Amino acid sequence: MAAPMFAFLLGLTWLVLTPVCIWLLFGRGHRGVLRVTGALTLAALQAVTMVVGFGQESARVPAQTVAARDPRADADRPAGDQAAQPPQVAAAATPSPAPTQAQAPTQGGPPSCDSRVPNPEAVRLSFHGRALHGLTVYWPASPAQCDTATVAVHQAGHRLRIWVREGVEARQHEGAHNVPVRVEQGMASLSLRLSPVTRHHRRYVAINGHTGDKIPLRSRTS
Repeated sequence: MAAPMFAFLLGLTWLVLTPVCIWLLFGRGHRGVLRVTGALTLAALQAVTMVVGFGQESARVPAQTVAARDPRADADRPAGDQAAQPPQVAAAATPSPAPTQAQAPTQGGPPSCDSRVPNPEAVRLSFHGRALHGLTVYWPASPAQCDTATVAVHQAGHRLRIWVREGVEARQHEGAHNVPVRVEQGMASLSLRLSPVTRHHRRYVAINGHTGDKIPLRSRTS
């Protein structure tokens, strides 16, 4: 009740004093003291109005409180009280059922392969005349060997940087190809035909792109 009454009185004060202050400021023959009095009165009215406005704005914003719930309270509560909980709370407290046998993965399908980054032990280069047109990479096979692998080859002069990854096809490098993997006598291998055909160098160096280590070269074929 007090706030509306004060606002009414403040508005009435503005209505009465505003013409007087304007007359003091701009009236003819008024000296500096009268003009200063009019200016200070208007400034005081403006300050009081701003204070009242900020106070009313703060009063409109309700204080928000967050109720923290102790999860241990449900454990100590009797069974009858827990049954009286709202449906959404009871549903949240109920653990999700274990997967049934029908939801279990189907057995008898192809076993998942060992997705990994192998460590090549050797590289064999294939030449057509004096041009390098392909290569074969060898590494030890794993018990769950993948049927395919992703391979990428980048040539910089006589250096051949090779990236090999088994399993999921991940074309992380430019020019990567997904090729089949062969397994013979415990060794896995893949062959890649280079396109375009690279020019011949006297001595090639194969490098593991993942580790930066050199890969030994086997005798080249034509």
